[in-house]
Amino acid sequence: MRLYLNGTEIEAAPKTGVELVEGTDRIMVRTPIGTFSAIAVRDGDAILVSYQGHQYRLETRRPRVGAQGATASGEYRAPMPGQIVDVLVAVGDKVTKGQKLIVLEAMKTQQPFNAPFDGTVQALNAVKGAQVNDGELLVVVEED
Repeated sequence: MRLYLNGTEIEAAPKTGVELVEGTDRIMVRTPIGTFSAIAVRDGDAILVSYQGHQYRLETRRPRVGAQGATASGEYRAPMPGQIVDVLVAVGDKVTKGQKLIVLEAMKTQQPFNAPFDGTVQALNAVKGAQVNDGELLVVVEED
C-alpha cells in the first residue's frame, strides 16, 4: 500500500521496533527510547496526527499538486476544534527549529506546535484561552 506523509510517499510499515497501541482517546507509541502519546483524527480520506509537537497528514492517495504540510510551508492550522492554552511567540519573533510556538488543547490532550525550521513568525491568530475550529489558521513561520 502506498502511504503519503505530508505529501511525500513513505514506506507503510518500516521495521523500526515501534509498536502502536490504540487507546480510547489517543494512541500510545512504544519506541526503543520510551512511550509517547499521539492523537489521530480522520479528515475525509486523510488522517491527521499530532505527535511530539508536530502535526502530520497521512493519506493513501497522492495529494493534489501544491499541497504541503506545515513542515514544508510553515503554516499551522488547527487539526481539530480545541482551545489555545498557551502562546509562546509574537509576530516578528525569530524562532529556531523545534521551538514551541503555541499549545492547543483538544480531546483532553495538550498538543504543542513546534517551529518546523529556523525562521520568523509572520502571522499569529492564536490567542490564549480562545476556542478554535478545525482548519483554522493559527500561526505562520517564514523560513530564514
